[in-house]
Amino acid sequence: MSAQVTGTLKHGLNIAGALQKEFVLREALAKDMFAAEEDASPDRPMTYRAALLARQLVRLGTYEGPFTLGMLGELKGGDLGQLMLKQKELDVLGEAEQPG
Repeated sequence: MSAQVTGTLKHGLNIAGALQKEFVLREALAKDMFAAEEDASPDRPMTYRAALLARQLVRLGTYEGPFTLGMLGELKGGDLGQLMLKQKELDVLGEAEQPG
């Protein structure tokens, strides 16, 4: 099972007429990275990380996806930054997992 982290955005995102703030983010798999490359060139690191983040988001409030790069583009900078910090945290957690 892949690692997951949770958190609460300061500003949130309005989806389907409701402000969504609490999130669940899962560890990225190689297939997520490949798909993110299709959406955003790795030569554009910020956009690539956001495209990858869209695949890693499991849930935002009551909304369970799918998430798109366009949706994440509606976030305030601080909220996107918070999600990207959690994304880095997941990278570290995934590397620390010991095979069972």
